[in-house]
Amino acid sequence: MKNFLLIILGLLSLSNECLSQNVMNSDTTIIYHVNENVKNSSEVYFIEIQKNWENYLNSNYYVRSDNEHWNHDVYLYPDFAYVSLLMHLRRMMHYGGKIQCSTIAIVPVKNDFYLLKTVFTESNTEHDELVDIKFIISVYAKKKDDKYEFYSSTAYHREICQNQKIGGINYIIHPEHNFVKEDAIKMNNFNTEIATLFELEPLEFDYIVSNNTRDLSDMTGLNLFSYSYQPIASGGMADNYNNVIYAGNNSGYYPHEVVHLYTNAKYPKQFHRWIDEGIAALLGGSTGYKIEWHWEKLRRFLIENPDYKMNNLSELETLIPNGEFMTDFRYAIGALICQRIIDKEGMQGIFEALQSGRTEDNYFDMLEQKLGVKREDFGEYVKSETLKLVPIQDEELKVFEY
Repeated sequence: MKNFLLIILGLLSLSNECLSQNVMNSDTTIIYHVNENVKNSSEVYFIEIQKNWENYLNSNYYVRSDNEHWNHDVYLYPDFAYVSLLMHLRRMMHYGGKIQCSTIAIVPVKNDFYLLKTVFTESNTEHDELVDIKFIISVYAKKKDDKYEFYSSTAYHREICQNQKIGGINYIIHPEHNFVKEDAIKMNNFNTEIATLFELEPLEFDYIVSNNTRDLSDMTGLNLFSYSYQPIASGGMADNYNNVIYAGNNSGYYPHEVVHLYTNAKYPKQFHRWIDEGIAALLGGSTGYKIEWHWEKLRRFLIENPDYKMNNLSELETLIPNGEFMTDFRYAIGALICQRIIDKEGMQGIFEALQSGRTEDNYFDMLEQKLGVKREDFGEYVKSETLKLVPIQDEELKVFEY
C-alpha cells in the first residue's frame, strides 16, 4: 500500500488482505506476562486494563467496528497498523510460533488516559532458546461508563496535541514539528483537485504530521518492529478504514497518500495493489519526488541491467536495487501502466481497472484487455515502454522534487 519506504513498509504489505478477515482461528494461545520490574500491577486500574487487553487479543476479533473493547467515538476501527501487526501475530501462531505478550507499563498519562505498553516476542517450537522481539506497541485506555475502553495512539494524540484545520483536513501536529500553513493549503488544493478527478466530493480526513519516522512511530504507537531502522528516513501511510494519513516526511503535503484515500472511497477493496499504487504514484509521486524522477531511475537501471527478470509481480514488489532505497518497482511500473491506460481511455479506464479485481490473474486480464499485453510479455513491454521515456539529466532531476 502506499508510498512509505520507511518503518511502516513491512507491516502494511499485510494490507487489505488482513483487514478483510474479521477473525483468524488459532489452536494456540498467547502467553501473557507482566514484567518483573512493573511495580503497580496490584492497582485496580492495572488489573482491569490488563484483563481487557487479554480478552481483546484472545477474542481474535481485531477489526470489527462493533468491537466491545475499543472506543469508537473518534475512529470507527482500531488503527490499521495495530490490526496488521496482530493479524501477522496470529499467522505466526498458526504456523507453530510461541507468542508471548509482556506488559511493561500501564501508567496514567494525560487527560485521564492510561498508557498500555506491551512487548510481543516469538520462540519457534524447534528452537525454544531463540526468542525474537516481534514488536512493541502502545495503546491507551480510558474509563467510560464504569469500564475501560481502548483508544489508539492516534486517537490519544489527536486529543492532546495541537490540531489545525485547513479545508477538510485536520492536522494533528507532533510537538516538535514546525507546522507550515502553506504546505497544508497546497495539500487542501490537491485534495480538491483529486476529488474532481475521481468524481467525488472532497474527502475530510485527519493528517498526522511529524518531522521523521521516529516521531511518527511515537504518534502511531508502533514503538518497535522489524522495519523500525530502515535506511530511508522519510515516508508515511494511509489508513483507509479511519481516513487518516500518517506523515513522517516533515511536511503537511503528502499527495500520494491522499490518492489512496480516493481509490478506497471510489471502489473499496476491488482493486489490485499495482493499480492502487500505480495511480497513487502517477498522480502523487513518491518519497518527495514526482513520478518522472522515479521513471528516470527505472530507465537507468534497465539500461544497466538489460537482462533483469521482470515477469513475476511478487518478485518486483521491492525497491529497485540501485542502492538509493527510494524507488519501488511497483510504483514506477504501476504508474507507467496507469499512464498508458489513461493515454488510451482517460480516467474512465483507470476507474474500470480499479474494479477489475484483486488477484494477479485479474490484473493480467485487465492488462490484456486494455493494453493488449499478455502475462508472458509483461517484462518486455515494461522494458520497451520505459526505454521510450525521454531521458532526464542529473541537473534536471531536481525539478521533480515537491
